[in-house]
Amino acid sequence: MSDVVICEPIRTPVGRFGGALSALSAADLAAVALTELVRRTGLGEGDVDDVVLGQCYPNGEAPAVGRIAALDAGLGVGVPGVQVDRRCGSGLQAVLYAAGMVATGAARVVVAGGTESMSQVEHYALGLRTGVRGNVELNDRLVRARETAGGKYHPAPGGMLETAENVRREYGITRAEQDEFALRSHQRAVAAQAEGRRPGHRRDLRGRPMKGAISNRNEDGS
Repeated sequence: MSDVVICEPIRTPVGRFGGALSALSAADLAAVALTELVRRTGLGEGDVDDVVLGQCYPNGEAPAVGRIAALDAGLGVGVPGVQVDRRCGSGLQAVLYAAGMVATGAARVVVAGGTESMSQVEHYALGLRTGVRGNVELNDRLVRARETAGGKYHPAPGGMLETAENVRREYGITRAEQDEFALRSHQRAVAAQAEGRRPGHRRDLRGRPMKGAISNRNEDGS
């Protein structure tokens, strides 16, 4: 087995639902990160064996988003790409798959991560291909995908939100503990900014104006 090394982490800022980055698709955001990766490392078409990206809400606009992001980042048509969906664990699963490829010798260099834009998730209708009369029902994929993720016999109307509550109950995690964790995370981010410690793994970008000046920071303040 070969040793596996994770290097040169890069991410975009995090935007809120319908916020400054909402005009960018998941493929757009992934391409921003990959383009910066190429700039920093000098990786080219002959260096990357695969691009594995996790995404929970893929669609026909960018099938196999790893491939689309690789092309848009200029990695070349010779670099393959794939999309992984393990719901909220999709990005982590992409990294695990990439690590397995390197460990077993199936690949030397794999780009792996996750991308999503819930603001860009589509509404859709079923049964139109053979023609339709009367009204058409549009499904909100954000809602329907959560309902159908459990298959026919294990419905979970709340999706991972409901799952998180079930896990909280099982392990006895109190609301106070959750609030303390969230507060501590934000305090660390604010302290880092105040001290001028800009995260080197973040690729800043500018989005459309939202109630004032454009910011390239996370919309949660970090």
